[in-house]
Amino acid sequence: MMKLQSFLKILLLTSSVAVGQVTLSTEEVRNIANKIDSLQTLDSLNNSIILDYKDKVKIDSAVVAELEYQIKTHEETIKLLGKKVMLVKPKWYESKLVWGILGSAPAYYIGYLIGKL
Repeated sequence: MMKLQSFLKILLLTSSVAVGQVTLSTEEVRNIANKIDSLQTLDSLNNSIILDYKDKVKIDSAVVAELEYQIKTHEETIKLLGKKVMLVKPKWYESKLVWGILGSAPAYYIGYLIGKL
């Protein structure tokens, strides 16, 4: 904002020297001063808004990094649970059907042999 004030002052001084004596009325000076004040106020508000957004960006980037870490951790957990399922899944010889057949076959043949005697 100070650059704008300096620019306006230099502009007013150089225009008065180059063109000649320029006289501004009191009302024009007040309007220029009010405009400068309003622009300074807007500039300070914009700067505070920019600082707020910079803080929010820092917080959001930290949140995004944490969420990416959690996603990576969950993906590893899913892979490990898949391996665990493969380890816990019963083998073919642990099936109830196989054990039922293996248990009933000797009983059947023992009964068959007793019937033949």
